[in-house]
Amino acid sequence: MEESTDFCRYGQALGRAEAGWRFASPALRKAAALTAVSTAWKAYRRDAGAGEIGPAHATNAAMPLLRTEDPRREAVLLWLADHGAPPIAEAAATIATMVAATERFGSKQLHMLARAGDALAEAGLARRSAVLGDRDVEGSAMQLLGSLAAAIERLRGDADFVEGQGSEVRHALPRGTLNHYVAAEPAGCWALNLALLTSSVQPSLALPSAGLVTRALFRADLEADEIKTQLIENAGATCNRTYATLIRTAEQLARGRDALAHLSRNARARDAWLLVAALGACTRAQLRRALDVSRAGADIQAHALADAGLVALGAGGLVTWSEFSASPPGAPAPIDQGPLANAVSDLDASMAEIDRLLARAAT
Repeated sequence: MEESTDFCRYGQALGRAEAGWRFASPALRKAAALTAVSTAWKAYRRDAGAGEIGPAHATNAAMPLLRTEDPRREAVLLWLADHGAPPIAEAAATIATMVAATERFGSKQLHMLARAGDALAEAGLARRSAVLGDRDVEGSAMQLLGSLAAAIERLRGDADFVEGQGSEVRHALPRGTLNHYVAAEPAGCWALNLALLTSSVQPSLALPSAGLVTRALFRADLEADEIKTQLIENAGATCNRTYATLIRTAEQLARGRDALAHLSRNARARDAWLLVAALGACTRAQLRRALDVSRAGADIQAHALADAGLVALGAGGLVTWSEFSASPPGAPAPIDQGPLANAVSDLDASMAEIDRLLARAAT
């Protein structure tokens, strides 16, 4: 009964996410895909470990995608740009351009990604159709999770994918023994999560949900039924996250549309806001690469967003999403305080003279 209830919740969450994506505007889809790539990077860090990115790597673990120092970011972005489902590939290519990515996965990582893809293909996931295009939505959704569970079960037989057990290390001290737990090295869960975002698995209709599979599902002591039960719960959570991203992003795009309404239709500030609203923070150099403008052009867009109260400008060219506007969105300066102030003053004087002449003629 509990599994049935969880699956019902998953079905509801899936329906909301699919419908939200189906009826989203092109701008909303683009922004949501950018956020999905950022989520995929967070899932990769969760599954592959913090990595070695210098002395400050521990404090950078939660850094936004565009501000992290982790060199693996470039490999993830370039791989998704080459292999991701259409919305993911386009978004990953945009972010890869922003960070000037050049480093790619090595042969070992590519081999693991290939094995993950083979497992999905063998389980039938690489040939599935869009869920909303099927008559039996419930059957399709259950078949999807069942096939994914089969792929995980197959990969658990691979030494590079099965999750090992941590160990307790004892340190002998003069006054006793200190026990220290050492976690097992991350296995290949990250490869399966990336493979789930490829065009051969995901339909172009829906926005893929990143991070669906967790490392716990690759434990050797987990039963097959437990894998499926956990997958249902994970799937509901990821679909809810996708829907929440669409709602939150739509609100931010509307906020930017109101705040920038006084600009011309061709103003690039709207494109800049879409990037900041989706990714949270970036630098002016990254804006310049994404918008293909000059350094001065990037400065203009950053200041336009700041003047509208949408972002805060920081040291090093940092442009950070801001929650509150310093002034009413989109409210231009009064005409008598702007560049037309002198003309308004002359007009007022002329109208006053006309009023005097009319009053004198009336007498």
